[in-house]
Amino acid sequence: MILMLIANVSVFFVLWKGIREGRNDFPIFYSNAQMVREGQASHLYDFDAENKFIRRVTDVPRVPNNHVPYELLIFLPFTFLRFFPAYELWTGLGFGMLAGVVLLTRNCRSKGRSRLPFAFLTVLAFFPAWYCLLMGHDSILLLFLFTLSFWLWKRGNDDLAGFILALGLFRPQLVLPFVLVAFLGGKWRFVRGFIPGALLVVALSTWLVGLHGMADYVRLLVSQGTETSAKALAAQWTVRPGRMATWRGFLSVCLPDSVPPSLRGFLLLFGTFAALIWAGKKMRSVKTSLEFDLGFAIAVATVLLVSFHSFLHDFSLMILPILIAGPIVASSARVSTSKAYLVVTLGFLFFLTPLYLALLWTSNLGLFFLPAIGSVWFFSRWGSGKQLEADLDQRVQEPISFQAV
Repeated sequence: MILMLIANVSVFFVLWKGIREGRNDFPIFYSNAQMVREGQASHLYDFDAENKFIRRVTDVPRVPNNHVPYELLIFLPFTFLRFFPAYELWTGLGFGMLAGVVLLTRNCRSKGRSRLPFAFLTVLAFFPAWYCLLMGHDSILLLFLFTLSFWLWKRGNDDLAGFILALGLFRPQLVLPFVLVAFLGGKWRFVRGFIPGALLVVALSTWLVGLHGMADYVRLLVSQGTETSAKALAAQWTVRPGRMATWRGFLSVCLPDSVPPSLRGFLLLFGTFAALIWAGKKMRSVKTSLEFDLGFAIAVATVLLVSFHSFLHDFSLMILPILIAGPIVASSARVSTSKAYLVVTLGFLFFLTPLYLALLWTSNLGLFFLPAIGSVWFFSRWGSGKQLEADLDQRVQEPISFQAV
């Protein structure tokens, strides 16, 4: 963990000069927020108008923004600073949110003074979190919202947990599938709380860009979802599915070019919905607090791995299932030698920074889907049968509140 932390910091500072020149994703958020501040919000999805603002910050062409417009209200205060100080402040807030993730999940770990520092080390040794900070992206914010939702839900505040997660709809490809899993799992109060949050997001976005701007946003999403547009984006903006540690990325890496697009689409949709239905079934079967922890971790990891559009910075969300489910597995007294080796091997791969760099450089990050889905399956098997009886934390497994619904 310490060696990987050193490697992560080294990568961060090696690329520091490029960050100062705007060679990351933060110029998109910063420039789009400037458009809002200067009264040009209705032209957010006009690529020519957007580029005029981006060129104020960097001469590096950027992929068009396809995020829900309300998110720019978060970045609006940063426009009162110059670009690089604004990026430094956003990065500092990112570290603060990572600390919040550790603190909000501390009840999932065994008691002891050494646990909290090790949890901080675990998060900082996880390269995708550093990559997100490096890119100046918003996935750390989504990670924090997922964690806060988990913390509230675990304490019986199901409606508020759903409302909080709705605020993360700037990444709908991750939030909406999770809500679908919760719906399939029969968590009606959570879904009920999500609906007003989603309506608030739509209302804020419409107020910001107007009905015409929202129509432009919908057309942008539809066009980017087609096979032809995906190929154009890949050619012009280096949007390569092979750089996604997801089911889509795995298919992109492993399937030959001769495979018809219709078959690719079928495999993608079948695998996606099969995984979501399976995760929903797991969530429906939870009866105790400890089983809820595992069910939530499995749902988050599954949604992340079958997302249609999730890059390495989005993979930072995987630290949440690790923080939740990892201690449950590690605290069990009934661990065979083979399972112990499996835990160590999978853990080693998740925290091996050179592996991420090599797969990212060769656009083969889709291969990371294999150990990731293996971990999800392992956690699901751990939560069945008598495995949970061996929790050394001595936590009382009382039924959680939503079982009464």
